[in-house]
Amino acid sequence: MGAPVRTPRQKVHPVIDAKATPAAPRVSPAWLARLRGLLAVPVAVALVLGAPGLAYATFTARTTAAVSVGTYKVPAPASISGTLECRTGNGAKGAIITFTDFAEVDRATGYTATLTPPSGSPSVVPLSGEGTMQVTMFVGTAKGKYTFRLTARVGSWTGLPLEQTVNC
Repeated sequence: MGAPVRTPRQKVHPVIDAKATPAAPRVSPAWLARLRGLLAVPVAVALVLGAPGLAYATFTARTTAAVSVGTYKVPAPASISGTLECRTGNGAKGAIITFTDFAEVDRATGYTATLTPPSGSPSVVPLSGEGTMQVTMFVGTAKGKYTFRLTARVGSWTGLPLEQTVNC
């Protein structure tokens, strides 16, 4: 047995003898476990510190939208049908108002009628403003200026008053 015979176009592959090569370096399983533990700590720290940052970035996106803001000034009722006059009742001089109708205010959800004497507590009547009504208010305290005010309400907003006065 001698050397292999070569033909001009034939390739000869070298044969590696397992006994002739040195052994591959071996890594112990304990060292691999230690290496995995050492790599797990930085990976866990990166996840703990990085995940909230990613969530924060996700929830802080900015958007813009067109906003339309308007104002509404609640006007006073334009007119009222009724009488405001001085009267004497139960020995006391005072003012009496009787009204049956008033001009409604656009968008009004209710009205408040107030008759205020020169001194003392006013008489206040809340009104719905729907349909026909007859309201009579009397306040008798003393001589002086009595003021009647009718205000419209739109929700919780109160408008300007329609105001009438009488001196008794």
